Amino acid sequence: MRVPVILLTGFLGSGKTTILNRLFRARPPERGRFAIVVNEFGDVGIDGDLLPDGATRQVELPGGCVCCALVGELEDALVELLDAQPNLGCILLETTGVADPLPISWTLADKRLAERVRLAAVVTVVDPLHHAEHRPQSPSVDAQVRYADVIVLSKLDLVDSVPPEIEPQLREQNDVAPVLAVAPDDVPGRLWAFLDDPDLVASPRPSAASSGEHGHDHDTHAREWQTVSVPVRGTADLEDLVNALEDLPRGVVRLKGIVSAVDGETGQTEPALFAVHRVGARVSTERLVGAPAATETRLVAIGRGLDSRALADAFGRAVLP
Repeated sequence: MRVPVILLTGFLGSGKTTILNRLFRARPPERGRFAIVVNEFGDVGIDGDLLPDGATRQVELPGGCVCCALVGELEDALVELLDAQPNLGCILLETTGVADPLPISWTLADKRLAERVRLAAVVTVVDPLHHAEHRPQSPSVDAQVRYADVIVLSKLDLVDSVPPEIEPQLREQNDVAPVLAVAPDDVPGRLWAFLDDPDLVASPRPSAASSGEHGHDHDTHAREWQTVSVPVRGTADLEDLVNALEDLPRGVVRLKGIVSAVDGETGQTEPALFAVHRVGARVSTERLVGAPAATETRLVAIGRGLDSRALADAFGRAVLP
């Protein structure tokens, strides 16, 4: 199984390191051993001093930005991590505030890393109080929102309600990513509810993300989550399936499944079992080596207004004749 990488980005001063600390401390124990990679722009890294103790490994990449000057160093650091810690369950990568997520995603797809890691999600932290004034300062501000799979609004403990202008500003760049607008203490649990894998269960059940009160009316984007599970039959073309899952409505904020598929891009002609993941609109896949042939094939989605027929139809459109 490839190690999931959670890319945490956001403009300077948006609160990324605070989110990283909270996310790490609330990490699900079943995710296993963690590594944290921090990119600090400048000659001397300082963010690493603010990070929690107890990470499996902390790596600082000072002196440049991982989306440009440090691409090679990032790749080397990840390969070193993977070689030293073969049982990693997750890597948290915090970028500098001026990083563009797209070149980083290309690095993770490089042949040295593609078979060992998968980009699980781009999480973009936005300061809603200063987002409008940040946008003219750097093109990375809009790029970070544009390529986000989940957007987290920070510093909501400083206001009585979410600034009404923030969602239209965000939707100019990204009309798909769920926006997590909750009080700071609630961010880790809600964010892990987005990022963690749903159970491959046979029947719908309420999501844990639907519970909890925090005294602020910030939670307009994270209420009434549903879980829908559908069995799938047949063998799909993997590329067609990825396209079909990307086209699902934005109400699907998290999806996981095990499917039988043929991956034509690799020249594979025999069906094999694949795990498929979707966070926001990002879909990633990985071949399940050694999985029992009798493994149940199923898709499970978490979101709002879910339709099991739409989920089944998405798989059906990719099924080989």
